[in-house]
Amino acid sequence: MPKVSICIPAYSQIFYLKKTIDSVLTQTYNDYEIVITDDSPGNIVKDLVLDYNLPDRIKYYKNESVLGSPENWNEAIRRSAGEYIKILHHDDWLNSKDSLAKYVQLLDQHPDVDLAFSATQVKSTEGNDWVHRISTKDVENIQANSLNLFTHIVIGAPSAVIFRKNTNLFFDRHLKWLVDMEFYLRQLNKNPRTAFCPDLLVVTFGAEGRVTDECANNKTVEVFEYFYTLQTIFNRKKRYGGRPLIACLIKAICICEKYGVTNKREVRACGYNGNIPALIHIYFVLANGRAFMGRYFIKFLRRLLA
Repeated sequence: MPKVSICIPAYSQIFYLKKTIDSVLTQTYNDYEIVITDDSPGNIVKDLVLDYNLPDRIKYYKNESVLGSPENWNEAIRRSAGEYIKILHHDDWLNSKDSLAKYVQLLDQHPDVDLAFSATQVKSTEGNDWVHRISTKDVENIQANSLNLFTHIVIGAPSAVIFRKNTNLFFDRHLKWLVDMEFYLRQLNKNPRTAFCPDLLVVTFGAEGRVTDECANNKTVEVFEYFYTLQTIFNRKKRYGGRPLIACLIKAICICEKYGVTNKREVRACGYNGNIPALIHIYFVLANGRAFMGRYFIKFLRRLLA
């Protein structure tokens, strides 16, 4: 059994996928398998894998039907045999030859940790490159209360993390925009300890046609997913303190303000049919009266947390 499974959920774009695979094959750490689950309509991914001719190293699976994101990620996890899971999207790649070794060390050297992550070099087709690296204080705040992920701290894309398979957790198929953050919340709910490497171990690339591009600034997606994730948080509310829960409510209210959502009917129109907390109903009443009253209510709630 390999120590780590590099799970690559693929969908066409073999130019990027080849770079992804090559970045793994050049690693100094060798105790791994590559698991590719193919959601593409044709055989271009399969043909690329055959060209490598590494059946013992690269495990290829063609999905019988299109699974979509993130279920294709989950399929790769289900097909994996490793003790550790390293998601690597088909348009991302490991940044240096020792990246995988450093990821594995994060879990090997911290046996009490189930989820670990690194800093990320973010690249885009427009050339707007930047580094995502959170502070030591942010890492401490995540461990103190993982709800900080919902309100303001970003771990990074799934390609930036490594986790133990024995946690038996999968990405929520109902989500696309907040899917990674919600997954991290559940992981850290089970075990709040985490490990972080400030080195740029992975490069995430904003290739055209990404699912996230379809979700960004999309009212229907954001309203649904923030309310859906808020509901999953409140289902575990005994795990968290009151102040972090209020901070999460403020975040959901801010999404409503962003899109001018001022009543339950508009939330339902975005596909969310779950519970809407009382504080959000109060915001709706105030915002329907005068928009500035809704903003004052948000400021009032923030002062409570100050």
